[in-house]
Amino acid sequence: MRGADLLHGAPLVVMIPAMPRKLVAVVAVAALAASAVVVAVASTTANGLPSYTNGYQKWPKLNRKPFRSTGPLSNAHAGLKNVYASKRKVRSKFPNGTVIVKTIVPRGVGYVGQVAVMRKLKGRWRFVEYTRSSRTARYTVLAQGQLCQSCHAQAKSSDYVFTKR
Repeated sequence: MRGADLLHGAPLVVMIPAMPRKLVAVVAVAALAASAVVVAVASTTANGLPSYTNGYQKWPKLNRKPFRSTGPLSNAHAGLKNVYASKRKVRSKFPNGTVIVKTIVPRGVGYVGQVAVMRKLKGRWRFVEYTRSSRTARYTVLAQGQLCQSCHAQAKSSDYVFTKR
């Protein structure tokens, strides 16, 4: 050891008071959330949607024609809807990496004002819904996570996806 590391011939030990576990947990959660926000912001497109939705308009549609209201999500996603999937089902499930995009044109508005996105990673769906206030505005997050999951649990038998061909 160097001389600066020693105090009166003994190793220098710095005592830090023990931090309460709750504080450590809160700091850890805040750090994790901040890193998730940075990742989400870094991977968005110019219009505010995540980059993994790029080109969704060319993906196969799950609906034959635009529809207005069916199922329990009619109120959550009110308007004229189209649903696109990046991959097709394999038997009764969508494979990992599948992205499903639902576009919603609210009543009385002439543009897609809401976009609901499902992304399947490691066998689990991630949900985020976006909204915008005008045709040229960027999308911002309206809802995500458990709020969406609680409704989609009703469609568990169809891999959490309500729209069927």
